[in-house]
Amino acid sequence: MDRKDTAHGHLLAFPPRRDDVLWRGRASFPGVPTSVGEARTWLHDRLTGRGVEPPENVGLILSELATNAVHHTRSGLPEGRFAVRLLVHPDRLRLEVRDGGPLGNVHPLRRSTPGPLAEHGRGLVLVDSFAACWGRLPNGHGMYAELDR
Repeated sequence: MDRKDTAHGHLLAFPPRRDDVLWRGRASFPGVPTSVGEARTWLHDRLTGRGVEPPENVGLILSELATNAVHHTRSGLPEGRFAVRLLVHPDRLRLEVRDGGPLGNVHPLRRSTPGPLAEHGRGLVLVDSFAACWGRLPNGHGMYAELDR
């Protein structure tokens, strides 16, 4: 069951029902930029190893969520880590990137509108464009995105 987050305009998904998860996987990575690519490789290998065709843009979505964890949370501090959790359902795939918690105050999730020459600020715009739903994990230490299969 999903519900609309009226303050931010995106869907909040309740934790998936256990009985409809086909399989799951989890891996932890050092909170450094090079780990984002390692996380994408891990995801692709897990999906294809189980015979699941990776949904279009799943790597991009994981990259954006993992990059945010490295750059905007305690996961990017020395010795920091982030974890990727994958839940495969018959009709969808759920990615969760759990991080070390906020560096300071928790800011509301919002899609920014960066200038045409800006080098940053498009990550959540891309996630919003390609995910069926996305948002902050209930504990406030990470993000999730769901994609249709």
